[in-house]
Amino acid sequence: MPPTEALYYLDVYMKEFDAKVLRIIDGIHVILDRTCFYPEGGGQPQDKGWIAIRNDKFEVVDVQKIGTVIVHKIKTKATFKEGSVVHGVLDWDRRYSLMKSHTVTHLINGAARRVLGEHVWQSGTQKGIETSRLDISHYRRLTQEETHKIETLANRAISADMKIETTWFPRAEAEARFGFRLYQGGAVPGKDIRVVETGDWEVEACAGTHLGSTSEVGFVKIVYTERVQDGVERLGYA
Repeated sequence: MPPTEALYYLDVYMKEFDAKVLRIIDGIHVILDRTCFYPEGGGQPQDKGWIAIRNDKFEVVDVQKIGTVIVHKIKTKATFKEGSVVHGVLDWDRRYSLMKSHTVTHLINGAARRVLGEHVWQSGTQKGIETSRLDISHYRRLTQEETHKIETLANRAISADMKIETTWFPRAEAEARFGFRLYQGGAVPGKDIRVVETGDWEVEACAGTHLGSTSEVGFVKIVYTERVQDGVERLGYA
């Protein structure tokens, strides 16, 4: 199959699109030539929404990326055929919440490093609709004072209305410019990598969807911290 054109990288605020059906597998797995449905990955859940054609509407319940191909799972069997042109519609409230969660994760990671020290490294993350979590490397339990400082700094970064920019770089150029802290979220495959810069606050190689500016977040509250294993602290936030 040819690579699926990822429209969410062209315009992260795109809510609807038209696409051609390239393949239907088992009646419920649909491959399109282009899509703005974000597939699950990097701790960010998949988008949901609908695929429509004429008067028929099919709920998209899962989206996964297999190699360079994005596969949409629909709830009921398709009545449309391969070669049809369909209309895709995102559940925008869900996507926008996940964009906020992903941007906040970068902000909290940057705040934790400023409060605790340069040894802080992202160990894992899971974005959610209501709450999200970030695991960081740290040698002891977070104190209440440290947690409050991280939260305060993250909210200052939000109110600073910093622009969030995404740029594709050749890997060697990105590493030379930003260093290996780019790989907070783990190893990134490919010769070219997508770099997300949040003002002068944080920079990471990241394939997720983000807001245009930090002020769109509004406010963040750290609701809990816990020790998940030796040397790893978890921060939960909403």
